[in-house]
Amino acid sequence: MLRLAAATAAFGAGLLILGEAGAAEPLSIAACPTREKMEQAIQSNGNLSPEGCRAVTVTEVDSPAGPLCVLEFAQQNGGIVGAITDAVATTQWWVACKDLHRP
Repeated sequence: MLRLAAATAAFGAGLLILGEAGAAEPLSIAACPTREKMEQAIQSNGNLSPEGCRAVTVTEVDSPAGPLCVLEFAQQNGGIVGAITDAVATTQWWVACKDLHRP
């Protein structure tokens, strides 16, 4: 079975790569709305969490079509603005796990 693994950097940022393993465990990676904010997070060695950046959980799910991965973008501790955003925006996206790899 394919499983996600992370090559993590500061702030939990990671590159998704596929590898062989047994049961898939959720993976948490950092995601930011802009390239600049992601670069700030990485360059700060985990000391900076730019506004708008959040942890994205990636979980592999078996399906008849093959392994699928669900990406959860919901904000944890996002306050009232985060709660409103999560209520009106799609916070869960599905992708083929085989498509998640290091470019």
